[in-house]
Amino acid sequence: MIEKLRKRIFYLVFISISIIVLGVITLFAILNYHNTINTAVMMINRMSQIGLIREEFDKPPRQENIEKQREIEGVYHVIVRDGSIDSSITDVDEKIEEYALEISKKNVRDDSGIKDNYIYNLRKRGENTFEITFMENEDAITHANSILLVSVVLCFLSLIAIFIGAKKISKTIVKPVRETFEKQKQFISDASHELKTPLAVIEANADVLENEFQDNKWIKYIQSEIESMNKLINELLMLAKIENIDSIRELKQINLSKELEIIISMFESMAYEKEITIDSNIKEDVMLKANKEDIEHIVSTLVDNAIKHTELKKQVIVELNKEKNDIIIQVKNYGNPIPEEEREKIFERFYRIDKSRNRQEKRYGLGLAIAKSTVEKYNGKIEVSYKDHFTIFKVSIPV
Repeated sequence: MIEKLRKRIFYLVFISISIIVLGVITLFAILNYHNTINTAVMMINRMSQIGLIREEFDKPPRQENIEKQREIEGVYHVIVRDGSIDSSITDVDEKIEEYALEISKKNVRDDSGIKDNYIYNLRKRGENTFEITFMENEDAITHANSILLVSVVLCFLSLIAIFIGAKKISKTIVKPVRETFEKQKQFISDASHELKTPLAVIEANADVLENEFQDNKWIKYIQSEIESMNKLINELLMLAKIENIDSIRELKQINLSKELEIIISMFESMAYEKEITIDSNIKEDVMLKANKEDIEHIVSTLVDNAIKHTELKKQVIVELNKEKNDIIIQVKNYGNPIPEEEREKIFERFYRIDKSRNRQEKRYGLGLAIAKSTVEKYNGKIEVSYKDHFTIFKVSIPV
């Protein structure tokens, strides 16, 4: 539970800061890139304004401007009309003509950008007619590309720094919670152990009194409450034991099919008293590497829960199947559905939907919480759904 909280905080911090930092770096890179392009385009436009390129598009350029244009190194002016080179003021090679034809296919009114080692500016002068000016400016292009490269490197380094920082922040935030939780677990474990001794003494004395007074209702009440207390203490001890173990130990290959059949037989008398039938659909020889006690507790909890919530003279169904890489255990009981808003909460400790009924039946809301913790130790999951008047508890364990 603490680890899940830490992961949520980590992802929240990591994603939030990453969006802000990457957004700032990306914006900086885009603005600098466009600024480099715009500066070059302004130089091209300035040439056009002083007559170095062309004064009037529909008239041929004057000879003196052609001479001036030729004197400017690295500037090339091309006219594309109807998808082919119409004319050019300066001598251009085939590569520039190819670039001009490619850029004109965009069919936009105004455009600028980088093509190879040239910064270009495109203007639409008429139907299917474009005026494209290329300016060779390797320094500016190198600067723009350097900014993009630096931005990518900064993004990568920022993600690493944010990842490390988010991990430390998440650990720092959950540290007080973890310490409190550990103290709570230790208290539950210690208190449960301490309660077992006086409870055993009370039970022994109650048995002695029962032998002396026979059929005394007050002694029966005491024994009933002792049994309830024992059940609660054992569940608390099991919960503390599960949470104090990081991984399942003493794993053995067990025949899960046979184990489920044995567990079902243990509940037949309980089902008979409530006039409930237990049906099973168990695939033969399903093997699982697990701790036998863990499997017994998971299935027993679900079957016991199903019987107690099944309507009179109805049925409980236990199923075992293997689907791809998962072993699926399903326990179904006929009865009223669990409200959707309660379906996640029933796996929380001490949570009970019908508190008065559970109190009468000596149930404390720990069974499903322990079952879920045990399933998660096997990297599995447990979920509840409702279909065709059946409440279905489904356990999936990877193999």
